[in-house]
Amino acid sequence: MARLLSRNIFQSFSDFGGCSALVRNVAVGREARWWSNEASPAVKVTAPRTSLNQPGLQTEEQLGLWYTLEQDIAKQLFGLGGIPKQFATQCKTFAETCLMIRKPALTTIDYIKKTNLALPPNKFILYGREGVGKSLSLVHITHFLSQDNWLLVHIPWAPRWRRGFKEITASATVPGRYDHPLDAVIWLQHFKSQNSQLLKTLQLETSEEYKWSRREVTEAGAPLIDIVELGISRARFASDCIMAVTTELKKHATHQRCKIAVVADGINTFFCLTSRYRLEDLTYLNPENFTIFQAFMQLFNNNWRNGVVVASVDSLANDGARRESYLPRYLLRQKGWETLDPFIPILVSNYNELEMQSIVDYYVDRNWLQNPGASSDTGRRELAGLSSCNPYTLMNICNSL
Repeated sequence: MARLLSRNIFQSFSDFGGCSALVRNVAVGREARWWSNEASPAVKVTAPRTSLNQPGLQTEEQLGLWYTLEQDIAKQLFGLGGIPKQFATQCKTFAETCLMIRKPALTTIDYIKKTNLALPPNKFILYGREGVGKSLSLVHITHFLSQDNWLLVHIPWAPRWRRGFKEITASATVPGRYDHPLDAVIWLQHFKSQNSQLLKTLQLETSEEYKWSRREVTEAGAPLIDIVELGISRARFASDCIMAVTTELKKHATHQRCKIAVVADGINTFFCLTSRYRLEDLTYLNPENFTIFQAFMQLFNNNWRNGVVVASVDSLANDGARRESYLPRYLLRQKGWETLDPFIPILVSNYNELEMQSIVDYYVDRNWLQNPGASSDTGRRELAGLSSCNPYTLMNICNSL
C-alpha cells in the first residue's frame, strides 16, 4: 500500500513541469529507499553542468543545466553592479559564479539574434512575480550581448537613482535639472569596465564640441572615451557626461558604426511620478528632472537604429503604493507603456520540476545542503512546497539549512 501511494504521489508530481527522463529514473530509483527502514548507502549528487559557457551556443538541450561565468568576465561585466547582492554573496561562498540556463533568457537571446538592425530597436520586457529570477536572466542575456560585440549601456538597478541616491545637486548647465554626481561617476566606471576593449576597437569619436567650463572643452572629433574619463575624474560634470555619451552613442548606432544594447533592470522606475528628493518647498522632485534619467530615456524611443532594449519591470521598482500587480501595463503606467510600445513581453516564472531538481542538486553539490534528507524525494518535495518553487524564497530557506 505504501509503495503504491509513493508511486501515485511521484507520478502526480512528475506530471507538473515535465521533468526529463534522467530525473524520473533517478527519483524512481530512490523510491524504494524512501519507504524502506533499512539503511542504504549515500548516493553522490552532482550538479548538472554544461561545458558550453558561451550563451550564444546554448540551446534548449541545455535547459536546467548550469554554466560557469569566468571570474574575470564576471568582474568586468558585473563588478560594479548587475548581480543581486544575495546571489553575489552566495557565489562568493561557492567560489564560483554559475547560472542556470532557463527558457526566458534563451528565448530573448534567440530573438536578439534574429533582430533586423535596420529598423528601430526591438524591445524585450521581462516580467514576472517577485523573486522569479528576472535579474539573473538579464545577467545571462548581458553576458551574451558582451560576447556578441554589442556596446553595453547597462543600468544594473534603476530605482537606486530615484530613492537610494548618494547625492543630488542642482545642474550647473540646465536650469530645473538635477544631477547625481557620485552615482554618475560609478555608472561611467561601470560603462568603461564593460566596454573598454570594444571602445578601443570601434574608435568612436565625438560629433560636436562639448564645453564643460571656461577652461575645459572636449573638441569635436575627440575619442568618446575622453568624455567618459572626464566624468570619472570630475564628478561635477559626470551627469552631463552621461548625457553626452548616450547622445553620441545614439548617433553612432544610427550611422551603423556600432550596435548598442540598452539593458535596464527595473525600467518602470523611470516612469514613476515622484522621487525621494525634497525641494526647498518640501515637495518631492519628479524623476523626469534628473539629468541621468533624461540621458537614458532618450534611448527608449524609436527614433534610432542598430540597437535593442532589454529590460525588466519589477513591482519593487515602483512606488510603495503601486505594487499590486506584476504585469507590465500596470507597472509602466500610461507614459511608460506608450514610450516602450511596441515591445515583446517575456514571462519569467517560478522553477518547473526540472529546474527544482537542478537547483537542489547544485546546492547539495556545493555542500550548501548537508542534511542527507534534503536530497531525498521527501526533502525535495518539502523544499518545493515551502518555497512554492520560487527561486528567491528557496534561496532564503536553504540559507538556514
